[in-house]
Amino acid sequence: MSFQFGYLTPKQRSFWRLRFDGLSQANISNRMGVTRQTVNKAFSVIDSKVAKALLEAAQINKVEIGKLDMEKGFLLGHSKVFGLDTLVTFSDENGIQIWYRGDGRCSECEAVESCREKLLIEAKVRGVDPQEYSDVIIPTKLADLLFEKVIE
Repeated sequence: MSFQFGYLTPKQRSFWRLRFDGLSQANISNRMGVTRQTVNKAFSVIDSKVAKALLEAAQINKVEIGKLDMEKGFLLGHSKVFGLDTLVTFSDENGIQIWYRGDGRCSECEAVESCREKLLIEAKVRGVDPQEYSDVIIPTKLADLLFEKVIE
């Protein structure tokens, strides 16, 4: 268990992902071979851990909290330091990530490709299809697409 993955065990991450993908507790119960009561109890613990990780990431980065959604794994807020809208995400693929909305200096950054890759993964997880732009779009524009999807 680590902060990176919201303090969730691998089994808890499986439960979380199934719910994120839209499965009901009954379907998760059948798929995981456990009772619905077990699933319900698991989500009580999972939601607490995901909330804790998202809130800690916000606190560390001095983000004022606007909206928190443990089921969809995001926190919307505003960075006091940068003066930018901020999105803290949790996903099985990327763990905890922090995204800022605004004009970044992607062309000056050494991590531009790594950032673009993580954003493309997060966008796909959240139902954004930036494929037609994926080779040329800069990370700040991908982050804008991600913000738009989450704010819906």
